[in-house]
Amino acid sequence: MLHSSFRLAALVAVSITTASAHIIMESPVPYGKPDSNPLLADGSDFPCKQRPDVYKVVKQNIMPIGQPQTLSFIGQATHGGGSCQISLTTDKQPTKDSVWKVIESIEGGCPSTAPGNLGDDPTGRGTDQFSFSIPPLIAPGDYTLAWTWFNKIGNREMYMNCAPVTVTGGAQQRFKRFTHRASALHGRRHTREAAPVSKRAEAMDSLPNMFVANIGNGCSTAESGTTLAIPKANLGTNVKHAGSDTPVPPVGNCGDQSAAAEPKSAPQPAQPAQPAQPAQPAPQRAPSPAESSLSPITSISAISPAATTAASPASSPAFPSVPVPAGMQTGSCDTPGKSVCSPDGTGIGTCDLQGKVIYAKAPLGTQCDPSLGVLVSAKGA
Repeated sequence: MLHSSFRLAALVAVSITTASAHIIMESPVPYGKPDSNPLLADGSDFPCKQRPDVYKVVKQNIMPIGQPQTLSFIGQATHGGGSCQISLTTDKQPTKDSVWKVIESIEGGCPSTAPGNLGDDPTGRGTDQFSFSIPPLIAPGDYTLAWTWFNKIGNREMYMNCAPVTVTGGAQQRFKRFTHRASALHGRRHTREAAPVSKRAEAMDSLPNMFVANIGNGCSTAESGTTLAIPKANLGTNVKHAGSDTPVPPVGNCGDQSAAAEPKSAPQPAQPAQPAQPAQPAPQRAPSPAESSLSPITSISAISPAATTAASPASSPAFPSVPVPAGMQTGSCDTPGKSVCSPDGTGIGTCDLQGKVIYAKAPLGTQCDPSLGVLVSAKGA
């Protein structure tokens, strides 16, 4: 009877947690009534967790360029933290075709560095707060801001809340001065408004695109218990690091999600052939004492594509293996994407596409219920 009562209480706690106890963005103030659940696994509600009145403006967030802003949250289901991004789009009612540009990345410890969940109160406090600002290259105007989060513990999910923002001040005057100086230097007359708009648009386009995963696009974050290492193409230059985790790259067909990829070199005119010169031995110098104490390192960039291809197995897996973090148990599983408990209930992980699972240690005071594949309160805790 006691066991049945415990199971019933655990089921109730789990249903509350999964239904309403995820976190939502408190500041900036989001559109409408924000949904605390993750985006659907098939991506059908991307972006901004589509729902009735999804773009109803409750408060227009005013953000002067360069002025510190606060990112804060309501709720306590922090899933051990994870990695977050703050992005902007010029669309006031974003669609799947909207382009999101990253202005801040938080790798690890977002929205909290605490292990597991802070609690189960959907209106509770305790998450960390983060500071960010609108960079000078963003033009004044109306935008939609997105906070995206890839949780550390639990199912492989992507959370997304959106907010209306108006960017003000700063950049317009700087770009006016820039255009005036350029006109004087080149002895030409230019309008002071057209050029700045063009240059700001080019500058915003140079920002990386928002990282997207876990919504049916073939890209997934690594196993439960690992913190996402945001790909360099999507990371940007404003990056914060929190917590002590070693971030792990995503897996699958993540591709290059950045429109700000390095430009290709322009073709160069052909040069006349030069007569062959006899090979000269490269000059040698004696290594310094400091250099002689270092082990030789092979430069990855020095390996030719042909050599890399030849060294690769003929049939490499579509999804690369994820290194197992030190101290974690592994096992086999049958259903990719499903949460799996370790045999002793002390760990939880997500089944990957290769039928493997890496178990993350359950937070103190919790255990993994094998019949549910979720964390519940431990007996006697």
